[in-house]
Amino acid sequence: MEESKIDYHQLARKYFEGSIAPSEEEILFQFVNASSGNEDSFRKWEMEWMFSAKLMPEVSREWSRLQNRIRIRQAMGEMFRSKRIRLRRVVAAAAISGLLVLGGAYGIYLHQGKDTAHNLFALETDYGEKSKLTLADGTVVWLNAGSTLRYSGDFNTRNREVLLSGEAYFEVTKQPDGAPFTVKMDRYSILVKGTKFNVSSYPEDRVDKTTLLEGSIDILYKGRHIPVEPGEMLSLDKRHGVFTKQQVQPSQYKSWTEGRVEYDKITLAELAVRLSRKYDVRIHLDDSLEKEASFHVSLRNEETIGDIFKALSEILPIRYERIGRDVYVRKQ
Repeated sequence: MEESKIDYHQLARKYFEGSIAPSEEEILFQFVNASSGNEDSFRKWEMEWMFSAKLMPEVSREWSRLQNRIRIRQAMGEMFRSKRIRLRRVVAAAAISGLLVLGGAYGIYLHQGKDTAHNLFALETDYGEKSKLTLADGTVVWLNAGSTLRYSGDFNTRNREVLLSGEAYFEVTKQPDGAPFTVKMDRYSILVKGTKFNVSSYPEDRVDKTTLLEGSIDILYKGRHIPVEPGEMLSLDKRHGVFTKQQVQPSQYKSWTEGRVEYDKITLAELAVRLSRKYDVRIHLDDSLEKEASFHVSLRNEETIGDIFKALSEILPIRYERIGRDVYVRKQ
């Protein structure tokens, strides 16, 4: 295929819709990674795609129809008892093909295509919240704070693909026919056949991390297949496109699903980011602090942010002050 004849915009649309072939995906990301201008175009196309359909005229009517299609009235009763419900009139997509069991605040995005198969459903969690859902194939997903999960209306019929922005823990159900489960992020995809793993891929983070607890997965990146074994964490430096692999205690990367904060080795800077999302606060680290020094932390209950920093001040030479949603951390 001659480069001058390649319609990268069309390839991008196919990527967003989940219908792109592996060879086309490689061509697309060669283009995206060639320059910052190309990456900006890709982001622009993504926004255009997300907002390409008309807004739904009656969200309540469509939501009622959606309930009937997926037959989850009992589960919905639990959803409406949660603290905050936000059903937004926005564009993004549609036919839920699985059972939702959610806690906390979230947004449901509906983007209607010409038929159910081309619709897309998206679930978003707020900062300070997390959610859990079971997909139509039996796969269980925990979605962490500030994250979005999207998948098509024909999930588990035509494909088993989801798109993730943020952090999620997956327990993927192996299918009798061996059909793979795919998680797509901005930089790479994860190919799964039945396993437990955690992936963190926030747009603002410098590093994406995938940690395998059980089973096996392959990372698909620019035509490469990178295998990951249980107990390994694969990290991608997004700026330089470099992967590193290390042995970790994998259970700690599931700890957030159980309300715990547990890390064998984490820097103060990284912990501040994670706590900011978990508690929906803004943490300000003073320049006098050793932000990149690593330490161990294990907090096993649902402590408040004040409890967290009180405990940290006993193992680190820090003091803190909270003013509203702002937490200021300084050297003792």
